[in-house]
Amino acid sequence: MAQTPSTPTGREGLALSDNIEIITRFEHAFRAADQATIDERCDPGLVNHNPAPDEEPTLAGFKQKVAGFKASFSDLEEDLQDIIASGDTVATRWVVTGSQQQELMGIPASGQTIRVEGMNFYRLKDGRVTDIWTQFDGVALMQQLGAIPA
Repeated sequence: MAQTPSTPTGREGLALSDNIEIITRFEHAFRAADQATIDERCDPGLVNHNPAPDEEPTLAGFKQKVAGFKASFSDLEEDLQDIIASGDTVATRWVVTGSQQQELMGIPASGQTIRVEGMNFYRLKDGRVTDIWTQFDGVALMQQLGAIPA
């Protein structure tokens, strides 16, 4: 008797491919500042484990960061280079590019083009993002914006 291959699932029972699709949509929503999709994909109790200075580690704080970053880099583009799922966790590796059109963290708008690499780790429950951890090359960002010497 032939066996049907099983689809790997996370701890919450969603297929890992579903988790990857959810986070792919979420990443694109983040970069586009698509607040409706962010609301749809995030748990109301979201915890952002790496908030910006003066930002709450909540869904509201995360949405504030998204809007502020998109305002500063209105032409922001993302190259989502890797996406890996294991259990209820999805990891992404990305490169963003854009030009600074508005002030960012006290750095005046310069039109300077940036290229920054980073990674996100997401935890999901019932198809919604409950936790976000972000690591990116903040030194490179500050150097490219002229805030610190290269």
